This record gives sequence, C-alpha cells and structure tokens, in this order.
Amino acid sequence: MKWNKGKPPEAGWYPAWRIRSPSWNNGWRWWDGECWSWAAFPHETAEKAGRWARNKEVKGHNSEIMWGTK
Repeated sequence: MKWNKGKPPEAGWYPAWRIRSPSWNNGWRWWDGECWSWAAFPHETAEKAGRWARNKEVKGHNSEIMWGTK
C-alpha cells in the first residue's frame, strides 16, 4: 500500500487513517471531493458505513489524514 497525503484524485472510498490516531489504521473513509468522512471499519455493516460517510471530519483534521492506493 502506498500512503498519500492531501486530496485524492476522485470521490470514493479509500483506506485511510489519521496521523494522530494510528491505531485506527484499518478504517475506510469517503472522500466527497472536498472533505473526508468519519472512519468506517470492515466489521461494520454497509448501513453503518453509509451513516459514517454522511458525517464529515472536522476541517482541521483533513490535513492529518493519510489515504492509500495499491
């Protein structure tokens, strides 16, 4: 996995974690083109992941999020 910082190239789900919360390294976040969502985790239902995607991360935390690509 290659970890990146900054804005992803397009909207979608990305493996992601906050620099200050490295223990949450298996989370996925929705990037809507402007802001990250709260983290969703593989053990959660799709309904719960959708709920987390509707909640936006605090703007000041967006710069702390690392997102992955294969």
